[in-house]
Amino acid sequence: MSLLRTVGLTRRYAGLVAVDGVDLEVAAGGIHAVIGPNGAGKTTLFNLISGVVVPSEGSIVFAGVEVTGQAVHERAALGMARTFQNIRVFGSMTVLENVLTGMHVRLGWGRAAERRAVVAAEAALEFVGLAGRKGERAGALAYGEQRRLEIARAVVAKPKLLLLDEPAAGMNPAETEALAGLVRRIRGDGTTVLLVEHDMGFVMDLSDRITVLNFGRKIFEGAPAEVRGAPEVVEAYLGPKVAARLAARA
Repeated sequence: MSLLRTVGLTRRYAGLVAVDGVDLEVAAGGIHAVIGPNGAGKTTLFNLISGVVVPSEGSIVFAGVEVTGQAVHERAALGMARTFQNIRVFGSMTVLENVLTGMHVRLGWGRAAERRAVVAAEAALEFVGLAGRKGERAGALAYGEQRRLEIARAVVAKPKLLLLDEPAAGMNPAETEALAGLVRRIRGDGTTVLLVEHDMGFVMDLSDRITVLNFGRKIFEGAPAEVRGAPEVVEAYLGPKVAARLAARA
């Protein structure tokens, strides 16, 4: 059963077509990756899905609801959350306060609701391994910790769908391995994951299904084993050396 479906999704900027008629179906309960070279339209696709950008054409259905014309907060209320390619923490706020901002669409009125929000935020920090840092200023965290803080803020409201935009960017191998384990636990906790990533080892080890974009168009889609062997993907993105290395890992 699909949780997210786009049909003919298109975004034009003057003479540039950043996303060109993309049909995408994300199955509930899975980890689905979107890959492709720089400028392929991956982040624009995420911006369209999350409501940051309005499509020129096409439709988006999420959790059975047509959301094409809905605002970001309306999609969030339906259970959609995301992180961004560039870290966006509130550096002067505490770690706990950062996570609490992710509760705004679920937060009721009164002190009881506030207490529940704090409990949920503390649980999210425990989930990502930052429980001991909750009172510290977010800007003082190391790079990889700030990435995990962003994820905690995104998952605190228990979304149906989590969009991760290059979550492993800038991480060392140990941090990347720990991140893969965290993403698996997020999926195990009942959240469907859609991610954009350039680390092909990370993508191939983690994903159930992969969509490949090039010049804004979908050129291939399939399981990791199918993607790494597809001639059009090798030509457009992976290259023969990377494809051979990924095949050797399988």
